[in-house]
Amino acid sequence: MSSLLTEKLYELGFLCGIELEIYIQDTGKYTSLIIENEYKGGDIYRYDFYKKTFYPRYPNQTTVYGENMTAVELLERVERYLENRQQYLAELSNKIKT
Repeated sequence: MSSLLTEKLYELGFLCGIELEIYIQDTGKYTSLIIENEYKGGDIYRYDFYKKTFYPRYPNQTTVYGENMTAVELLERVERYLENRQQYLAELSNKIKT
C-alpha cells in the first residue's frame, strides 16, 4: 500500500523511485523534476524539489524550487509549479500559432 504523498505525486505525474525518498517526472528530453527526501530521523521527513537538466555536451544545470519542506509544503509548491508551467506552455503555444 502506498503513502498518501506517493498517491498525490503520482496523480501529478511523478514516478516513485523509492517510497517517501525519491520521485521523478521527466519534462523534456534532457530535463527532469526531482523530489528528494532529506531524512532527519524518526518520523521527520523533509523534501527538496528541483529541476535537473542533463545536457549531453555541457555542464548539468540545477534549479531549486524548494528545500527542507514538509510533505504539505511540498505538495503546495509542486502544484503551483505545475500550474505555472502549464500556463507558460499554453502561452508559448499561442505565440507560435499566431
